[in-house]
Amino acid sequence: MVSNDQQTMQIETVQEKGNPLAAKVEEIPLPPVDQWEALDNSGRKPAAAPTAHQDTVVAEGSEPIAELQFLGSTHMKELTLQHPFMRDGVTVSTITVRRLRIGDIDRFIKRARTGSFSTFEIYAEMTRLPVDVLRGLIDEDGDAVTDACYDFLPRSLRPEPEPQES
Repeated sequence: MVSNDQQTMQIETVQEKGNPLAAKVEEIPLPPVDQWEALDNSGRKPAAAPTAHQDTVVAEGSEPIAELQFLGSTHMKELTLQHPFMRDGVTVSTITVRRLRIGDIDRFIKRARTGSFSTFEIYAEMTRLPVDVLRGLIDEDGDAVTDACYDFLPRSLRPEPEPQES
């Protein structure tokens, strides 16, 4: 139960694969305001310098994540678009959906604590495309992309199933 003086935020999660409009809005508690500065990864404070190997990437204000070369292709899915498009003078005819790394999930959750977010923002992380581009896809391609993203959606970011009424 959330106390009256505790800050909360709303999150939106898709409830049905292939139907981004079937979304559930939930209110989740935020940490106490006095801890927000310690959780801030907005870039207003200096980033930690990398101390590990050269293949470790440190995003500003976050922990390092190793750049691993995963074997095989089960961690990604390449989709051929039914309706290719031009973006910044380049023809886009395929979109690759990638599984998120644990560190990516951690960064996303920390970044999202400052306000509400939608599954499109998670899908943007998975496709490395901006949210507005994903929303601009024709329905056939949008469905294919959101289906693939939903299949790769980490358990920690999946909506909980609604209780069944008897």
